Amino acid sequence: MPGRAWRTGLFLLLAGAAAGVGGGVYLTRDIPQVDSLQFTVPRLTTKVYSRDGRLLQEYGAEKRILVPYAQISPRFFDALIAVEDATFYSHHGVSVRGVLRALLRDVVERRKGQGGSTLTQQLARQYFLTPEKRWVRKAREMILAVNIENKYSKQQILEMYANKVCFGHGHYGIESAARFYFGHRASELSTEEAALLAGIIQTPARYSPINHPEAAKARRDLVLDRMVKTGKLTEQEGAALKRKPVKVRGHSAEEEGAAAYVSERVRLHCEEKYGEEALYEQGLQVYTTLAPALQSLAVRALRDGLHEYSRRRTYKGPQRGDTTPDETIEESALVEGARVWATVKHVATDSLEATACGRTFTLGPSSWKWAGGLHPAIVFKEGDRVLLRVRTAGPAAEMELEQAPLAQGALIALDPHTGDVLALLGGYDFQSSMFNRAIQARRQTGSAVKPLVYARAFADGVTLSDSVVDEPTLFLTGRERAESLCDEGYVPHDFDPDFFGWITYRTALEHSVNICAVHLLNQVGMLRVIDLAKRMHITTDLKPYPSMGLGAFEITLWELTAAYATLDNQGVYVAPHFISRVADRDGRTLEEYHAAPEPVLDPAAAFVTVQAMTGVIQRGTAGSAANMKGHFAGKTGTTDDYTDSWFIGFNPDLVCGVWTGRDDRKPLGSKETGARVALPIWRRFMEPACAGQESLDWRVPDTVTKVLVDPRTGLRAGVDSPCGDVREEYFVKGTEPSAVCGAQAHFRLRLPYFLQRYPLDASGRLVAPDADIEARCAQFPGTLKREARDRLLVSWGGATFEVPLEVAPPREGPVPQAVMPGLPHQGSVACGAVAEYLAEKK
Repeated sequence: MPGRAWRTGLFLLLAGAAAGVGGGVYLTRDIPQVDSLQFTVPRLTTKVYSRDGRLLQEYGAEKRILVPYAQISPRFFDALIAVEDATFYSHHGVSVRGVLRALLRDVVERRKGQGGSTLTQQLARQYFLTPEKRWVRKAREMILAVNIENKYSKQQILEMYANKVCFGHGHYGIESAARFYFGHRASELSTEEAALLAGIIQTPARYSPINHPEAAKARRDLVLDRMVKTGKLTEQEGAALKRKPVKVRGHSAEEEGAAAYVSERVRLHCEEKYGEEALYEQGLQVYTTLAPALQSLAVRALRDGLHEYSRRRTYKGPQRGDTTPDETIEESALVEGARVWATVKHVATDSLEATACGRTFTLGPSSWKWAGGLHPAIVFKEGDRVLLRVRTAGPAAEMELEQAPLAQGALIALDPHTGDVLALLGGYDFQSSMFNRAIQARRQTGSAVKPLVYARAFADGVTLSDSVVDEPTLFLTGRERAESLCDEGYVPHDFDPDFFGWITYRTALEHSVNICAVHLLNQVGMLRVIDLAKRMHITTDLKPYPSMGLGAFEITLWELTAAYATLDNQGVYVAPHFISRVADRDGRTLEEYHAAPEPVLDPAAAFVTVQAMTGVIQRGTAGSAANMKGHFAGKTGTTDDYTDSWFIGFNPDLVCGVWTGRDDRKPLGSKETGARVALPIWRRFMEPACAGQESLDWRVPDTVTKVLVDPRTGLRAGVDSPCGDVREEYFVKGTEPSAVCGAQAHFRLRLPYFLQRYPLDASGRLVAPDADIEARCAQFPGTLKREARDRLLVSWGGATFEVPLEVAPPREGPVPQAVMPGLPHQGSVACGAVAEYLAEKK
């Protein structure tokens, strides 16, 4: 009997030992080795930085920035240990008391919980195991935790943990979390900030201070209480910190998407060049040329300008249906000038109540004054979504009704000397439309292309003082049929129905006179202008048609702004770019941008063009910006039917281009010109961007000189000349005017615009062919009356006066430029206009 008991005991002992060995083998089979844990680098995102090192965007599943232990605030580790593992420094990977407590809770609650894990166990789970709630996984977690503790120091474990865990909103690791929530590094965390982050780790979605600020504060206060309990804070310190509100860095839609259009282009570039794995997992570092301050200015300028335009149209009503935008919930969005989506909760006869950002706002007639006689009870109903603008921020914030943008826009700002893109927006909001209108959209330019025509002309010897006549002009190829001449010929029109008559090319550009631009294009040669455009890297397939001088072709804002930058940079083209350097995760340079300047235009011609463009702002179509402090030049552009609105302008160190229009290419509306829509956006950006640069001016090339001229005639002004207004004008040396203005020239300006093309002889008689005089008398019977063969009676400008005539010989013989018979001579009056033949292609 005793022998039998002994054998039974021995069997049970051996069986237990075998079971223990078997269980141990099972638990440790395929268990990872921890030797290389410290060198197991998590997947890293590609980070896109601004020119000053500010993080703009990340691409990858986990937004993470690795930092060593020494660059993490000790307050964070105090808070972390207090709330997650108070016995961290005394255990060896597993807390027996914690395990027993968790086991008891599981038995009582009859479910598999997950409490009782030390920080080391959590680290093991983060790196090697799944989060499933199984006791086998728990046992393996304990084994791994012991192995980790045997291999690494407590400091190393804390460093790896802090760099691994999730803090919500896609941010992993303490450094990424500190920058996201507070806008500074992990080394700069305050005690209450550290407690907040330590509390988030347990359940990031539940304790998000952005989405659930009350729950986040309660969790933070619990962490502070634990820190008092562990002796890291006194009771007085803990109580004082708990009284502080939870403050996190605001993340408005405006800020989140501020650089999204550039970041997306960066993403496409890196994906194409380095591949998806490198982009999303290998931690590329992309350094851009963007200046955050200027980018923020650009966002505000473009959005405010588009809303200003939209307010000029009738209010289109609230949003309803499946595509209704979500109500804005973040209180941090309540910044003066910002816009939020609100939900209508109550409508009265003359007011309405709407909720947004956790608050209720009452709006009355003063809140929609811009919309005219709006009746809330007719326009709104409960549940509608309305866009509101924050008029004043703070506890008693005031709101006003806003019109959702009815058009799109784009803005580019760049350094003309380096090509660095300092700000870029491809639309009102990246989230609603990823289409980059600054780079991808090809739109007609209208008059914004004219500076290129003038630059080519100035390089070929034309001057700002040379004269041209603004009058109806019929441009012909010589292939028109005589019987349908008026239909087949090309007559440019201006937005202003009046004509200037005899003017200088400076005046023609300042006031964007279309007829003068086409005449100059014809004089210079269309192919020569196309050649200059190509050397400025304009890729549009330009055709040598007269309408080319008026922007009747499509181009991107990117390319046209770069062409303007060439003028600003003394005729030297520098390719615009927004990536300055790409590095790998260790900082090794993979690619780097180096500017390659290309001289494409004579510096003197570029300078003279710029001087002409200063007049556009001082006296011309952009005159609403004339009171800006500093030296600026630019040009407006408006297409037919007001479909596209442009303004591109610059000072010596900054170029900014703005386009506005509709994606469906419908008109913006009557009189919605470049000066009215795009120019105010440009000004909103440039005024603050160029503050402190008022003394900057363009350097005068050695080949340029200044001469006093009469601005009306362009003739040289002498000491005894009858010119009332004298102005300094710039000329390429050797092209200065020699003729001096006199009484005859000013008498010519008194004539009707359609007579100003004819010269006066030495006796002051108007020299014109008889056929032209007869045609004009028939066309303008109330203005001209031929009293005799050699005398005209003119009623013009509120006065009636006689004009002596010298009848010029008739234009006779074949028309050299005509291919078809019966066409008028060059300069003859036909179809109520002056005939001008397009020159042979040159």
